[in-house]
Amino acid sequence: MDYDLLLEGCCEAGVQLLRHGAEIYRAEDTVRRLLAAYHIQGDVFAIPNCLIVSFRDPEGRIHTRLRRVPLSSTDVDGIERFNALSRRLCANPPADPGEILRECQAEEQDLKSFPWHVNLTGYFIGAFFFTLFFDGGILEAFTGGFAGMVAGLMLMILDRYHTNFFVATMVSAAVSTIAASIPCSTGLVTIDTAMAGAIMVLVPGLVFTNFMSNLLTTDVVSGLSTFVRAILTAVAIALGTGCAITFCRLFWSIPSGGAPQDYAPALTVFFAFLACLGFCPAFNVRNHATLLSCTGGAIGWLAYLVCQGAMHSIFLGNYAAAVAVAIWSQIMARVRHCPATSFLVISMLPLVPGLTIYQAMDYSLRGDTQSFFDTFFRCFGIAGCLAIGLLTVTTAVSVLHHIHARMRHEKV
Repeated sequence: MDYDLLLEGCCEAGVQLLRHGAEIYRAEDTVRRLLAAYHIQGDVFAIPNCLIVSFRDPEGRIHTRLRRVPLSSTDVDGIERFNALSRRLCANPPADPGEILRECQAEEQDLKSFPWHVNLTGYFIGAFFFTLFFDGGILEAFTGGFAGMVAGLMLMILDRYHTNFFVATMVSAAVSTIAASIPCSTGLVTIDTAMAGAIMVLVPGLVFTNFMSNLLTTDVVSGLSTFVRAILTAVAIALGTGCAITFCRLFWSIPSGGAPQDYAPALTVFFAFLACLGFCPAFNVRNHATLLSCTGGAIGWLAYLVCQGAMHSIFLGNYAAAVAVAIWSQIMARVRHCPATSFLVISMLPLVPGLTIYQAMDYSLRGDTQSFFDTFFRCFGIAGCLAIGLLTVTTAVSVLHHIHARMRHEKV
């Protein structure tokens, strides 16, 4: 057997999972299972942008590969495809290990994304309904939707030229703010409310929650790497919006503040569903996963409202919401035979503290130290509760799975 080809194919499967946004443990476990299918025990170490695989063949020779993983946005369809491919390969390992690499390359070539106009429409819808979700009025929603679409367009253009993510985020935030400030100059729209929905296109809320999950599962290196990326993204958004607002105020008046709208709780749940629907093209969520993921977002926000209203605690509310979303995702994952991540990516959007991270960085740039610390630690608390809620369900599912497997083994 050509063990170098086997190593290359296993690495390719792990790299593709990481590249499309799969969890660290999933990429590592996939590589281990592929090697185990050939009766080889390997050592696997992964962080978001690097994968290292090493094993000793039957003749005692050590084979090692280090692969750098290009950072890119989450692609749910890609995660599902490569997860399904790895399951097929583990169940029926090909005699020629080179087939693993060829299968991965063929799957990557077959992977498609939505057209640019569908993505832009999704950005508008997502930002529009997130503005309403954050208690904005209808005029603020149209302004936020337009600004969110502009931010998404800039991200797509800059990504095509392989621009550094910090610069791309900062420029997109600045252009989006300028786009929002023009209708705000009429005095009919407030910039703060309009931008609340628009920056959801850019905020790293889910990344911040993943950082907490990694730390709680003792994956410290990956957790700190993800944390740094989330903070840098938040700083880039704050710098871009801050500079753009300062520039625009030199030429026209931009009102801020404004009275929030008081929507019925049931209506905010509906806004959460539609806002999630708008972000499905950006994360390449397809087929039945689209409506199921959006339903999960609505369920999570409903659970938050019920628990927060009963216990008057945003932290317990977020914990309950994360548990509800995780249970829904686990059920749907078993129904569709795909990773729970396919649903969590979208379903968690109404809960993740992305806007709170931006507000914390904005307070820091303004020199408001007290507000910065208050907001920053509240953000940590929310992210921690969300991560613990997700881990509670995944741990329970894992324990039940092991119990079921042991009982089945004992019967045999």
